[in-house]
Amino acid sequence: MTDDLTTTATTDEPTPESAPVSEAVATPDAAAAELTPTDAAVMAEASPVADPVQTGAVETTTPEAPAGGPSDAELFEAALAEFSGEEAAAEAAGAGRLNKGDRVEAKVILVEKERVFVDLGTKAEGIIPLNELTDSNISDANELVKTGDVFEVIVLRTNSTEGSPIVSKKRADFDAMWQGILDAFEEGRTYEATVVDRVKGGVVVDIGVRGFVPATHVGNGRLRNLEKFVGQTLVVKIIEVDKERKKVVLSNKVAEDQSKAEVRDKMFTDVKAGDVLEGTVRRLTDYGAFVDLGGIDGLLHISEMSWVRIDHPREVLKVGDTINVKVLKLDPSGGRISLGLRQVLPDPWNSVRDIYKVGQKIKCSVTRMVQSGAFIRLPEGIEAFLPMSEMSDNRIKKAEEAINVGDEIEPMVIDLRPEDRRMVLSLREKPSYGSGVDYRMPGDRGQGGRRDNRRGGGHRGGDFEPAPTTPRAPTGGATIGERLGMLKGMLRSSEGEDTKEGKGE
Repeated sequence: MTDDLTTTATTDEPTPESAPVSEAVATPDAAAAELTPTDAAVMAEASPVADPVQTGAVETTTPEAPAGGPSDAELFEAALAEFSGEEAAAEAAGAGRLNKGDRVEAKVILVEKERVFVDLGTKAEGIIPLNELTDSNISDANELVKTGDVFEVIVLRTNSTEGSPIVSKKRADFDAMWQGILDAFEEGRTYEATVVDRVKGGVVVDIGVRGFVPATHVGNGRLRNLEKFVGQTLVVKIIEVDKERKKVVLSNKVAEDQSKAEVRDKMFTDVKAGDVLEGTVRRLTDYGAFVDLGGIDGLLHISEMSWVRIDHPREVLKVGDTINVKVLKLDPSGGRISLGLRQVLPDPWNSVRDIYKVGQKIKCSVTRMVQSGAFIRLPEGIEAFLPMSEMSDNRIKKAEEAINVGDEIEPMVIDLRPEDRRMVLSLREKPSYGSGVDYRMPGDRGQGGRRDNRRGGGHRGGDFEPAPTTPRAPTGGATIGERLGMLKGMLRSSEGEDTKEGKGE
């Protein structure tokens, strides 16, 4: 009974020891003052710190740390610094870690026959096997690289049996080359590519990868014998790219058209009539030659090839000849350029006056015949004209009655005017030059002041008509009456000769 009363009393009434505990909860400063330093430390470690967010309490002041220990703020700063250091260390460790497919710069530190050791900027050295060094067929890595070389590689494996990453220079080179192809396609650039094979429908070229050029895009698109291009270099432009299949289609025709357009624009901008250019004879025709001026053709007409008449351009030029030509005319709207060759050659007429004189006889051969006479080509490269009326003292109806092509003759110079490119010859005993005969030579103006421009080109020799063979009286110093009198006398003389011939005399 006593025990029950005692227990009840103990439970219902606070004891002297319980009062300080209640006060300690209400007044922490007082409780701390009564605790020994050892007890306070033990309680600090054992008691959890209440989270103000979870309890709903609002923290208004920072509690002071027990004497002799760091404050909560100092502890927080220390923990934050430790966390930042661990994060930085993790980042540094990640920066030196390689992943499969990474492209990194490598420096060669050792070259063996079948592999190359490279510095990848990590703790471990990278290894390039011989078959990942190049597509070329080599048996020793020393044939391609040396210590100190720097290039890019692609990581194939992050480790090997030796613990080193396996990397490939060959694949890095291929990726770089493919990217260059894509850039060229986007920018519209052209390539100079070697034809390596003839396949069905076209040819294959090497631009670092195998590219296909359809037959319709080789040259003018109508060529049949494409085998002749194998081993040659073509200018090509990418017209189609399949990145997934690594397929490239190119065109030689588009590239040449683009190049010609650029050259043509530059030509008509920078070149003017009168300029002398170097070109290559590309093609001969009956009427002239096409000369390649470096990507654009100019026409050299047959009449502008020589100071003398020629029947075909092959008499002067052949395909492949490199010649200097003068620009005679530019037609930007039509894209045409007219050229001249004789204009850059020495003019043979400049030396004729020093070599030949009127009255001089020369040995020569007949070059060609025309309806009204014959042309005689002289060693100096000029042509003299022998009128039919000056071929014989007898009247003839055709020039062939007196001479023929190839005949060796010795005519006399009866008219010489180098400034007019005129030389007239005669085979008669008494030439007509003494009686004032004037022959219309190549380049002279005919009736109405029009120049005779038949095929052959003016004074360079064509099938030109000589002036009428009716004698003309000299006019120097004579009055009109005197001239008429002389003309009447010459007409009577001519009529008398015709009468005698009619009577058979």
